Amino acid sequence: MAERREEKYLIGYDEYSVIVNRIRALLQPDSNGENGRYSICSMYFDDPFDSALAEKEDGNAVHVKFRVRTYGGSKKTIRLERKTKRGIVTEKHSAVITEQELDAIINGDPISEDSDCFGLVSEMRSKAFKPAVSVRYDREAFLFKPLGIRVTFDVNVDALPPDKSTLFGDTKRALPAVGRDKIIMEIKYSERCPSFIRKATQTFGMQLSVSKYALCRNAPMI
Repeated sequence: MAERREEKYLIGYDEYSVIVNRIRALLQPDSNGENGRYSICSMYFDDPFDSALAEKEDGNAVHVKFRVRTYGGSKKTIRLERKTKRGIVTEKHSAVITEQELDAIINGDPISEDSDCFGLVSEMRSKAFKPAVSVRYDREAFLFKPLGIRVTFDVNVDALPPDKSTLFGDTKRALPAVGRDKIIMEIKYSERCPSFIRKATQTFGMQLSVSKYALCRNAPMI
């Protein structure tokens, strides 16, 4: 998959109301969900040394994370993804998996060599990756298809135990990882972000260097 750049900002609702009105006038809502709104849950994996977490906290130049992602708590589309990040440049490889393959990944059971996810799972197994935390949030997404630009707003970011049930709507043990008065705005683009997007998303908010994974790993779990 082609490399992309991602910038993240932590903003308040006052700024959001201004920025999102500008974005709505320029970009189209994501066709997924209702008016570009949908929920996401990702189960992240890490090795016994928490290397994926440490890479980010130690300021390493390259970070690699594995996750299983679902949308709206549905079993219709389940993805296994490896996300590699170098600064703001990201590269993602993914495979659609079945619920049975999800069970095998979580439990450490064998995966067929014919499976689309065999290579990713083999890499995870070689590093003894196991479920570490689930991350759930609500997203509002907008697209500018001619340049492949996405602007997203994420709210209600929660940390959950890394149980299969959390991928399919179980939020009983959710713990806020970001204040409910804050929104994570992300700007994603391939090579450059044009000036009209820069102006529309201009913010006084803090640029985030930390990932949702790290935020949720550091949330006190119950």
